[in-house]
Amino acid sequence: MRPYAADPAGYDAFTRQWFEEKAMPQYVVESATKVAAAGGYDVRVRVKNTGTGRMPVEVAAVSGERWAKPAKDDTTAASVQDPDYREARGTVILGSGDVQEFTVHCDFEPKQIVVDPDVRVLQLKRKQAVAKL
Repeated sequence: MRPYAADPAGYDAFTRQWFEEKAMPQYVVESATKVAAAGGYDVRVRVKNTGTGRMPVEVAAVSGERWAKPAKDDTTAASVQDPDYREARGTVILGSGDVQEFTVHCDFEPKQIVVDPDVRVLQLKRKQAVAKL
């Protein structure tokens, strides 16, 4: 696949990390605070990768439950997003030991921070990557 990569050096780094080495990110929300701002809230987040590897990861400020609660006899409702769910996202790239502080602006009042809300990155101790606001 390397001949088709738009960024051969990036491709090499990715494949080396995930196929030749042992990489396991572990994200920790070290702090998260929200303050009222024009048109909503600003959420100041500090995230650290206490594991290994270097990956871009999304961080979401959210409000509400993402997935609708299914009725006991309904097997399809789990895949329907709850209409009251709200989110605003930012992306960070964290290597082993890296810490990044950034702000996510929301046009709603967020209730928690979730690192990797779509579960795209294999990581250790996922529960440490969530913080209530």
